[in-house]
Amino acid sequence: MVKGVLKASASKLEELNAQPFTKLNDNLIKADPKMVPTGKNNEVIKNLAFEFGQADWKVAYMRLTDNDNARFSPPKNIVNQLNADGNKRLDQCGFELLQNPFGFKFMDTKNPSNAIISTENSAFIFMDKYIQMDLQLPSRRIYGLGERNTQFALGEGTWTMWANGQETPIDDGTGGKQTYGVHPFALIQTANKGEYFGLFFRNTNAMSPVITFTGDSTSTLSYITTGGQLEIYFMFKGTPKEIIAQYH
Repeated sequence: MVKGVLKASASKLEELNAQPFTKLNDNLIKADPKMVPTGKNNEVIKNLAFEFGQADWKVAYMRLTDNDNARFSPPKNIVNQLNADGNKRLDQCGFELLQNPFGFKFMDTKNPSNAIISTENSAFIFMDKYIQMDLQLPSRRIYGLGERNTQFALGEGTWTMWANGQETPIDDGTGGKQTYGVHPFALIQTANKGEYFGLFFRNTNAMSPVITFTGDSTSTLSYITTGGQLEIYFMFKGTPKEIIAQYH
């Protein structure tokens, strides 16, 4: 398990706000935290506690939260929360911690030159009511982020997750559409055909992940939520059936 605290000085916050954040074409919602109002009701969190752990042979997790003030996390008896297994090591999943700036990678343990997921040189900001972390993905084959009425494979767009218990409308990826229920889980193909991994976002606030296609058949998933903690589970590699079984 790896733990620590991130501290942001005023100059570092200015650098953070100057980062290139996700942009989409004019027909889609843009994710740009520089346009999000800040102040007493939405302050940038200056001290973040982080924890990475290996919960199982193929499941790792990351938790990021305010080090100075308690933030809401779903009750464990309602949404299961895994913890680190002291008999397992993060390098079993190819974990690398990045510093200056903070970030992380999970590398392919069979081919260490290939990243399965990375935040290197990507946007990351943690405000009271706006959190964004950009995740670099190895392919454009992304499924899930349901419960959603749309094409099977998700394309570029903003895929809002906020349940209202009503009939789910057809979602064209322009953002803002509510769904009957929410499954904050994504199934993603690695660089190897037929091999997948999963991401589960343990959060009950409104979420609007943004998918952007990048070069060489890769993509970026900008995970955006309005509050709580940043808690992600990484479920490594297998067939779609095997990864979905880990989620359930």
